[in-house]
Formats: sequence, structure tokens, C-alpha cells
Amino acid sequence: MRALVSAGLSVILMALPMSTPAQAKAQTATESHMPAARELAELVNTATTLEMQVNKMLAGMAGHAFTADPSMAALGEEYPGVDKVFVETLRPLIMDELTRIMPEYIETTAAFFARHYTPSEVGELLSFWRSPTGRALLQSVSGNLDYASISKEAVDQLQESDTVDVSGEAMAKDRRRAAVAGLRELTPEQRKAVMRFGMTPIGRKMARLAPEKNELERQWANREPSAELMARIEEDVSQAVIAFIEAEDRKRAAAQ
Repeated sequence: MRALVSAGLSVILMALPMSTPAQAKAQTATESHMPAARELAELVNTATTLEMQVNKMLAGMAGHAFTADPSMAALGEEYPGVDKVFVETLRPLIMDELTRIMPEYIETTAAFFARHYTPSEVGELLSFWRSPTGRALLQSVSGNLDYASISKEAVDQLQESDTVDVSGEAMAKDRRRAAVAGLRELTPEQRKAVMRFGMTPIGRKMARLAPEKNELERQWANREPSAELMARIEEDVSQAVIAFIEAEDRKRAAAQ
């Protein structure tokens, strides 16, 4: 369930082709440096993007769970539509949890930016991601992030235990597919602009830092959800599924 709760936080930032990983020199973040870094973190993690990612993540998780898990597959076969009830009930609970922890996530991401980028470099990144090309890239890549590898890995792990540990490999696969598909959706001029940005010093530095940024995202994707959320899931999802099944049984009985 941890993956269901937190994987939606993994909004892609490193959309440009990655170079060979290299150790980047970190710097000390200062309070004067943080506002711009925080603005950058918020820019690439908008509420609209987050909601879209949660919708895709839940759909992917439910699709795999109601196929791979024998008991859930049997339930879905006996009561078509129960998977939609599962997703629709879970979505607002997940969004509430993400809204609660998002300020901490933004601060963590901002601190990462402030440690590794100078104020001037943060300004360059802000300029790019605010530009029409940067906004189009974020939208297209986010729109193509389907969480297929993460979903499959999580469901497979849940067949063996009650815990999920999202791997960096699964996250990287999903991101690579999304980046390739997202770039294809851009106009030729936008693709040229992205490639030009990737060849700049800040673009190359962003690519070098990708492995470290990805590890930060992986850690967040494996955070334990709050006890309150788990209690709400147990109660709300169970009640919704039971109510759906009972309603279907009544319909079938009335039709006989």
C-alpha cells in the first residue's frame, strides 16, 4: 500500500537524456537561496500534475491487482466494476494524504536543489521550466508516465509479503518510457529547444544529478503511510466494496 500512497509523488524532472552518472559537488544551502529553490520544486510538482499522476497510478495498480491476485481477480470476475469502486474510493484518501505531506516533500526537494545548484543555476532552471517548451515538456512527460513497471513490481511483491519496496530500476523504466513518449509529442521546434537546453552547462549538470535525484524520489515512494490513512482505507474501501457487492446481489435477485 505504500506504493499506492506515495508513488504519485514521483513526478519526473529529469526528462532530458541522462549522461553517465558523475559525482556532483554539493554546496551549502542558504536561507536566501531557498525561496527560488522552493519555487522550482513547486513549479515541477503542481497540484494538477499530482492529481493526474495519482489517477494513473491507481488505475495501473488496480489493473495489475485485479489481474495478478487470484482472490481479487475472482472478485472482479464475479462483480464487474468493483475495481472502479476500489479506485474511486481510494483516490480522495490518497489525495488527502499527499496534500498533507506535500509541504514536506517540497521542502526536501527544494533543499536538494539549493544544495546542488547555485542561485544563478536555479534561475536558469526556473526560466526553462516556465517557458512554453518547459511547460509543454512537463505536461507531455507527466501525461505519459503510466507507472506500469512500478505497479507490476508492487503487485508482484504483495503476492509474497505485506510490504512493497519500489526499486530504482522500476522507477527508471517508467520514466524512460515517459520521457521518450513525451519528447515525441513535442513540436520539432520544441524538441530542438529541449536538446539545446540539454547541451548547456546547467542541462548537463541536471543530467549528472539525475541518479541522486532519482534516489530521493525512490525513498519518498517507499515512505510508510500514516496510521490514520491506513485506518481510513480499511474502513472506507471495505465499506464501499461491500456496499457495491450487496447492491449487485440485490439487482441479480430482483432480475430472477
